[in-house]
Amino acid sequence: MVSARMLIIGAGVNGSVCAVDLYNAGNDVTVLARGKRYEEVRDEGIVIEDPFKNKRRVAKVPVINHLDPDDLYDFVLVVVRKNQVADLLTVLAHNRSPNVVFMGNNLSGPGDFTSVLGKHRVMIGAVYAAGKRDGSIIRAITVKWFGVPLGEVDGKITPRLKRLVGIFRQAGIKARTSTEIVDFQKTHAAVVALLAKLIIKHGCDTSALARSTEDLRLFLHARREAHQVLRALGHRIIPWSEVVFGLVPDCLQVAALRALLNSKLGKVGAGWHCSQAPDEMRQLGLEFQALVDQTSLPAPAVRKVLGDC
Repeated sequence: MVSARMLIIGAGVNGSVCAVDLYNAGNDVTVLARGKRYEEVRDEGIVIEDPFKNKRRVAKVPVINHLDPDDLYDFVLVVVRKNQVADLLTVLAHNRSPNVVFMGNNLSGPGDFTSVLGKHRVMIGAVYAAGKRDGSIIRAITVKWFGVPLGEVDGKITPRLKRLVGIFRQAGIKARTSTEIVDFQKTHAAVVALLAKLIIKHGCDTSALARSTEDLRLFLHARREAHQVLRALGHRIIPWSEVVFGLVPDCLQVAALRALLNSKLGKVGAGWHCSQAPDEMRQLGLEFQALVDQTSLPAPAVRKVLGDC
């Protein structure tokens, strides 16, 4: 059995789901949370409710509210909003844990992380849950089937990466090694930034966006431009399904998007997150605007979607 001593920084939707899955698999897991959330996890444990199945699970995962320099973990998973990461870097720099895995949306790349922690400590990953925090309850679904990518900044397949993937798989999470994790993050976050901006425009009501054919078509144009921007900066579009979907006729793409946004999956996976994390969505918009400005591409649809971030 593969196991490890792990710290999960962040007890929101993704941090909570990840902590419970890894804890229930027999790992020595601790969560770092602050303020009221620390008290909730300390007193009640982590409570997760599946809004599809209406099933609830509770795990008494150990929780701390600060990280000391000598607190040593095999892996530290940073599972917070992108705009919250900068405040954690100094704390992480003073800690001796060798492997820090940044999981989440990121358009600016790992440079900010490696410049503070060193390339040898930084790893990158994706999250696999979606939902919202409702008081002390996490209402979330998990998307374990798509293959959670985990990787090194330089794309190498290292022993520590294989160990981390093994730990995730032991917990029932379909993790996989990725040699292109940075490109994956940029591709995914670019789409998130654009779609989130339109969802927020419609009051975080995904069904309202689904009714706007004009905005759905605008999103398709903006996504194509986003791919052009990333390619112009030397990045690949990952995963391949992003490229394939872009080859489908617009009318079919609009129909597929409309169906998704009208579904409960769309509401939970996109609408709920945008309603609770507009600050992160704004941060991603700013990061993507910075990438566009690095190229000579006009990207009118992208600029129209992002507007004044």
